[in-house]
Amino acid sequence: MSILYPVRINNFFQLVEKLCEIVSVKNTNHYHSKKMYGNIKLTFLVCYKEKLNVSYRRFVEICDENNIQRMLCLKRIPHFTTLQKFVQRTPKTLFEKLVRACRKLLGLKNIEASIDGTGFSNTNPSHHYIKRVDGVEVKNYTKTVFLADNKTKLILNIKTHSDNASETLDFIPLVKDLKKVLSCVLGDKGYDSMRNRKYCLDNKIEVHIPFRQFDKSRQQESNRPSKRKILEKKFDKNKYNHRSIIESINSAIKRTIGSYVCSKRADNQQKQVTIKGITYNIEHINRKIKIQLFINY
Repeated sequence: MSILYPVRINNFFQLVEKLCEIVSVKNTNHYHSKKMYGNIKLTFLVCYKEKLNVSYRRFVEICDENNIQRMLCLKRIPHFTTLQKFVQRTPKTLFEKLVRACRKLLGLKNIEASIDGTGFSNTNPSHHYIKRVDGVEVKNYTKTVFLADNKTKLILNIKTHSDNASETLDFIPLVKDLKKVLSCVLGDKGYDSMRNRKYCLDNKIEVHIPFRQFDKSRQQESNRPSKRKILEKKFDKNKYNHRSIIESINSAIKRTIGSYVCSKRADNQQKQVTIKGITYNIEHINRKIKIQLFINY
């Protein structure tokens, strides 16, 4: 007679479930869809796969070995192609919403944030395959721009690209989604733009970005102070030095979750990087909760 031991719910799964509840993720896409797995459990599985940093085939084997299906109340772990198709049909915007929802788990307000870009290597795809399937040439890495909280080291927002677009174009879209909770934004010279500065000032957000040096304009030659020159005097070097925290966040993600993506299609590469951002946040929040419980105890 076999003895069934009580099932211990994974904290990682509970946090994913809470995020899906905040974003109002539907468990099924259609009334006639199969109810065997559901979007919430599939979201957990693809995030857990990125946490282990393994392939889809290897991840399914690990789940079987560790009896993950019993924790999820499933008859069996889904086939690895089920996870691949789930990522393929899910829009990238939904994964981005899950990244933004992570701050609500910690109740973050009046945030001092930093913005910076990095790249995740595309190790698996064939260049000729991408050209044939997508019809466009892409770089051998997925460009990623993070907006992160300097205090908690949490990723607040994320944008991913596979083209040659400039990072400064992502500044306003990243800040716009969180303008109600941001108090200050820090960035390097790559984001030096009067358009970016004006948007922050119009929304009462303090901004500290170093100024690039250009040739003197006619207004400057006539000794009339330009708006750019006035803003340059308000630049706080001490606050700007806090921006270095986002460099450690970029490093932490690549060291723990992986610095490369294995998807073949450009759109799936971008989604995989976004899922890495969700996974990093959940791991970070889980660690913070454990530390807080230990201190209170």
